[in-house]
Amino acid sequence: MAISDTKLRSIYGKPYSGPAEITDSDGLGVRITPKGVISFQFRFRWEGKQNRMGLGRYPALTLRDARNIVADLRESADKGIDPRTLAGGNKSKSKPTVKDCLDYWKENYVDVTLRAKTIALYKSTVIKHMRDAFPGIPVEDIPVRLWVERFTEEEKINPRRARHLLIQLRSAIGWCTRRQFVSTTELMLLQPKDIGVKPVIGETTLSYNQLAKIWMAIERSRGSTSNRLLHQLLMLYGARNSELRLAIRGEFDREEGL
Repeated sequence: MAISDTKLRSIYGKPYSGPAEITDSDGLGVRITPKGVISFQFRFRWEGKQNRMGLGRYPALTLRDARNIVADLRESADKGIDPRTLAGGNKSKSKPTVKDCLDYWKENYVDVTLRAKTIALYKSTVIKHMRDAFPGIPVEDIPVRLWVERFTEEEKINPRRARHLLIQLRSAIGWCTRRQFVSTTELMLLQPKDIGVKPVIGETTLSYNQLAKIWMAIERSRGSTSNRLLHQLLMLYGARNSELRLAIRGEFDREEGL
């Protein structure tokens, strides 16, 4: 009985009690475990003996690719070439998934070039929430429609986080594309403005009582003297942190309070 992609999708990852093997044509077949794990295999006769070789697992290896591989292997066998000697060259390499891309990005960029706090931020956001998206499906094969559906679900949970996740994931996948780890993906068709909402930047003016409480909290803190003074100077001058840290004595006007 011929194998169809619809049939494989209905079996994959679900409890299965049917035949352990299903054949297609030209020696192609699949083995299916009770847990719904599907593996492609190729049966062929060589030097009078029946042989079987594994091709890869579904859905990392698609039915179409498996059929193409088998066609090449069958042609080799007909020409007197042992298909097993060609398996390494003809076997289709699994395309990277979302998980593969995020792992590659993390190992080669995030962990290598970014600060500890930024690494922790990415781990708690895009890596945590998107690493398991579309398991087993090559990121290059995910249509924009499915991306929209995924981020629509994220919007329902937290609109601001949904947009932030899209921005971070686009950055990660874009980096992988520039490194030739993956080809063009339809994720890049989805713009941040299409998903979620922009974070609202509010303004707050502290009262004198609030400022006094902060000042006293700094005084009572266990931080070093230099850190406590730095934060108090920031309150007095309203300057940037780096401006005060790098300032020299001559830049302060004690008479004018500047």
